[in-house]
Amino acid sequence: MRHSRHANHKSPRRCQLRGPVVHALTIVGVCVVIVLGQNPATAKIIVVDAAEPNHDVVLFSWYKDRCEQTDIPDAPARAFRDYKGQVHLIATHERNRALVGPDFDHLHHSCTVIYQGAHSDDPSLFDDRQWLTSFTTVDGRNIYAIVHNEYQGNLRRSVCPSSSYNSCWRNSLTFAVSHDGGYSFHEPVGSQKIIATLPYPYRGELGHPAGYFQPTNIVYKDKAYFVMFHAEALGAQHWGECLAKTTEPTDPRSWRAWDGKGFNVGFLDANSVRAGQADAHVCQPIGVGHFYDVGSLSYDPASDLFILVSFIPKGQGSSETPPGAYFATSPDLVMWSPSVLIVSAETLDRHAGPTNVRYGFFSMIDEASSRHDFSEIDPSPSLFLYYVRFYPDSPPYSRTLVKRKLVLRRASTSQK
Repeated sequence: MRHSRHANHKSPRRCQLRGPVVHALTIVGVCVVIVLGQNPATAKIIVVDAAEPNHDVVLFSWYKDRCEQTDIPDAPARAFRDYKGQVHLIATHERNRALVGPDFDHLHHSCTVIYQGAHSDDPSLFDDRQWLTSFTTVDGRNIYAIVHNEYQGNLRRSVCPSSSYNSCWRNSLTFAVSHDGGYSFHEPVGSQKIIATLPYPYRGELGHPAGYFQPTNIVYKDKAYFVMFHAEALGAQHWGECLAKTTEPTDPRSWRAWDGKGFNVGFLDANSVRAGQADAHVCQPIGVGHFYDVGSLSYDPASDLFILVSFIPKGQGSSETPPGAYFATSPDLVMWSPSVLIVSAETLDRHAGPTNVRYGFFSMIDEASSRHDFSEIDPSPSLFLYYVRFYPDSPPYSRTLVKRKLVLRRASTSQK
């Protein structure tokens, strides 16, 4: 799974006031936007980097904790609490493993592989390289997951003569489930596991990736479940971040995506779509120009706002939008505030040491959340920004998974 993509880093800009933004200020040298929701009495939200120098916590190091060469953090960190009270933290490569422990301060990296794709050569089976990326559960025993499923055509010369990863990469989102508290996962067969896929046949060498990628965690509100994910342009599908909803996360085919007016898009694979109807089965991107590479999604009941963490990889961005982690807020997941810098790569450099370290896969987790899947922010949260450091000595494997303290500030106000 890549840690950067063809992101549009020309907008948004720090402290550019538009949409629901009504005020801006500076805290410890960082420009922070206060966002108002749509209700007459609502809450302002500020996400502040609160980590002290040299206080980033390393949770996994490839140098000392790996079980094999490819045992690396390769996705934004997600967490859930099982029915025994054990915390599972997952930020894994395609041989999926977890850090497990009684709480976030006592996690142990297990060498047990809890899930892996079958490396099938047939793209219509949706079963090549797979990453567990999103989870939801209400009881801690039955865990429902969204899978980032890569068909890596570059490994098959018959469909990809150039052997180029990006040129022949087709991605989809599929479904997996655990009935033992997350210690093992399995998936349905064939198209029954599809959550989101392009309705067009796989064509091999396109010269760019295609499909749906790297979903956020799943968030629950008002008896429905929501997820965001990235879409690459192909056919009628536009580039950007898509939004999907279900009321039944146990059924992968129940997810419906935003089409610009409502959640009306059902995803079908090329073998199931009717002739001439393929273009009706793609999603309409939301929040264009409001955020970057999407990392995580949270819901804050105290403010009735969603918080999205996105990021600009080191080496990209500009002086106005430097690489680092950002947050944006929304009352409805469709209309978004501009993104605001939480912490820059320059600040992370001072904590990491070498300036040629890169960063990616940012996500925010409230370790005090009462939900089993940690998707909801507690009234008194314990927020952390999780991210991956990429070191230059043994690429692409030399990585560490790190977290640093954040603070969420709310201030009740009434609109006049």
